Amino acid sequence: MARKPQGMHPEEVVAHFRMKYGSLRAYAKKIGKTLRAVSNAIRQQGYSVPLQRQIAADMNMMPHDVWPEWFLTDGTALSARSKRVSIADVSSDHRRNGVAA
Repeated sequence: MARKPQGMHPEEVVAHFRMKYGSLRAYAKKIGKTLRAVSNAIRQQGYSVPLQRQIAADMNMMPHDVWPEWFLTDGTALSARSKRVSIADVSSDHRRNGVAA
């Protein structure tokens, strides 16, 4: 059975910048971003695609190598919304009597 591609754990990314700059805050200051913005970009898909690309470049990696579930191999970001389930198609069968309260 095929396994899902494994990227880097967020703590591995943070550890990389701690080793190189002393802290994630120092790295964020160097690139002119807030600590919260860098942390969110590392942990949240689609938070800031340009920042995620910059983080990967500063690690001498491609975004796909760091976050294979968020980026295609050519560097194109995948939509974070594509995995969401639409509630517009839910039928009234889930209600007990078929009508709204």
